[in-house]
Amino acid sequence: MGGICKRLSPDCILLNLQETGKEAVIRRLVESLGGVHAIADVQAVVNDVMEREKLASTCVGLGCAVPHAHSEALETTMLAAATLNPPVDMDAPDGEPVSLVFLIAGSKNGAGLHLRLLSKLARLLHNEEFREELRQAAEPKDFYDSVCRRDD
Repeated sequence: MGGICKRLSPDCILLNLQETGKEAVIRRLVESLGGVHAIADVQAVVNDVMEREKLASTCVGLGCAVPHAHSEALETTMLAAATLNPPVDMDAPDGEPVSLVFLIAGSKNGAGLHLRLLSKLARLLHNEEFREELRQAAEPKDFYDSVCRRDD
């Protein structure tokens, strides 16, 4: 598919983020997207992601979460990612705090792509070696390169 690396920039990868709650983590990720992609209404995107979070947990287990939403404020699908230190309680079904997050935010008409990216990330995040590689990344470029090596 190759879609993750096309939509994830090293400038939208935040390492050792120290936020203390789910909304704060999501806000920082959306703000990173806004800084790179000039999102006109960052708050609208945060609100859309938080509304989606109310429907069901976006945690995939194993200390990972993939919050996501469609938003009228966006024209294309984009990704941001973070490692969290300390891990954050994001209401995971397995009860494990989250230390690795990928955010997918996209336009209302990008549902197919959105689902393919979500599915690909969920599969990748079930690989223990991959998760540890991302958590140990020293620089955003290292994190990005690890993702791109597996984004085929």
